[in-house]
Formats: sequence, structure tokens, C-alpha cells
Amino acid sequence: MPLLLLLLLRLFSAGPAMAPRATVYVFLADTCPISQAATLPLRALQAQYAAQGVRFVGVFPARETTPASLAAFAKTYQLTFALQADKGHRLTRRLHARVTPEAVVVGADGRTTLYQGRLNDAYAGLGQHRPVVRHHELADALADVVAGRPVAVSRTEPVGCFIE
Repeated sequence: MPLLLLLLLRLFSAGPAMAPRATVYVFLADTCPISQAATLPLRALQAQYAAQGVRFVGVFPARETTPASLAAFAKTYQLTFALQADKGHRLTRRLHARVTPEAVVVGADGRTTLYQGRLNDAYAGLGQHRPVVRHHELADALADVVAGRPVAVSRTEPVGCFIE
């Protein structure tokens, strides 16, 4: 079934649309191993928070991104949230993203950044994968958002592949 048809079916079978409480823009690159590794926690977070009004959008700033490469990434990593190219870096510049993966949580107003940074502390630096993830900053931020609390840690330093 064509990807567009699948997306339309998902949109119309979801029932009445809930206004998002927040949108998580996750900057990704299909060739970045850290972005690839981030897909598992992203799938878990989407499963946990989508029904609570949190929308996820994968943003691919690489100039060579195509609809086919987005579809392949979604299929390979079993992502069900929207993926979009940002070849002109309009959204990348607006949200001040610098690396992939980097999460930016924007409030319901579409303008207020509630959290920006890493998903978790799985990487201490490039090529420095931690065996145990101890801090889950994006999950903590989303828990604060859905509980109606101010985000306790609103900024962390992301580790990943630089956006060119």
C-alpha cells in the first residue's frame, strides 16, 4: 500500500483530532548511528505519550533526504510518527537544532520551547556509548508537560552527528 494512503488511513481512522499539548521535533539523520539508535526510545515515548496529546515529528535536515529515504527509514526503524525533510533548514534554524538526534519540545502555542537537547544519556560523547542509560531527560520533560508542571530540566547538551 502506498505510504501516502497509509498515512491518510491512519489520520482518518484515529477519530477526532486532539489538539496537541506539545510537539516533539526530533532532528534525525538516516546515516547517523546515534540517530538510528534513538529510534527505539522514540518509539517507546510515542507509544506512551501520543494518547496524552504529545505529537512526534521526525525532521531530517540533510539535503539529500528524499520521500523514498524517509519511507525507508520509517520502515526500517518501525516509526509511525510523521517524518519530514528540512532541506532548506528553515525548521532547523527556527528551533536552533545543531545535531542529530536532538529533541525540541514545543508547547501547544507552537512557539514556546519547553525542552531542547538529548533524549537520554546513552552517549557520553561521539563514539562513547554508555552501557547503562541513567538519565532520560526527554521522557522526564514529557512527564512534566503532560502533568501540567514546568519542565524541571529544560536544556541539555545533545550528542550526535552535526547538522551541516
